[in-house]
Amino acid sequence: MIPDCVMALGRALVCAIEALGTIEPIGPFERALARLLMAAYKRRLRAIVKVAPAWVSEEILSASERIGDKRAVLWLSEN
Repeated sequence: MIPDCVMALGRALVCAIEALGTIEPIGPFERALARLLMAAYKRRLRAIVKVAPAWVSEEILSASERIGDKRAVLWLSEN
């Protein structure tokens, strides 16, 4: 169903935007890349919310409320 796909994409964009806002880039290249990605993801999210029905937009934007303790933690080993 199209709304499910749109909601999944919107939620993923919300998560990506929040993650980029949390990461502290090191160096000018990372800062520029983070700003570019943030701008692109926000533009795409705004476009989705603009054309989606109100209930779909509400579901998408509420994704940030569900982020937190429910998110799995990924540990990277040096091995």
